[in-house]
Amino acid sequence: MPVNATRAETEAAAEFLKGLSNPNRLMIAARLSRGEASVGDLESELGIRQPTLSQQLAGLREAGLVATRRDAKQVFYRLADEKAARIVGVLSHVYGLAADPQPRNRRPAGTAAPEPGHGASRFARILPFPDAGGRA
Repeated sequence: MPVNATRAETEAAAEFLKGLSNPNRLMIAARLSRGEASVGDLESELGIRQPTLSQQLAGLREAGLVATRRDAKQVFYRLADEKAARIVGVLSHVYGLAADPQPRNRRPAGTAAPEPGHGASRFARILPFPDAGGRA
């Protein structure tokens, strides 16, 4: 934020970030950065059970981070605006959140399960801050 940011602007930014501050919400937003998805798609791709998924989607809606579209009985979710897409894009670039277009719970037959530390908690890994020479 610029040094001359107003209190209202910084509070709005903090509220926006609170909307993404849950690992499940962040996984959902990262998935939606690749395009809209139904609740069923999100459940199967992210491995989040429906009650938790519904709760987190409600939180994202309340925060204004996602928008919905209804098609018959199915509800489709997408990121609400460019601001949300840009923030998720930065997080994806830094933490690799949306880099893997293949759903996490679908792997080719005969392959090993992912190692612990992947999935919802993957983004929380603390990385060293690079020095002025670009070295970590």
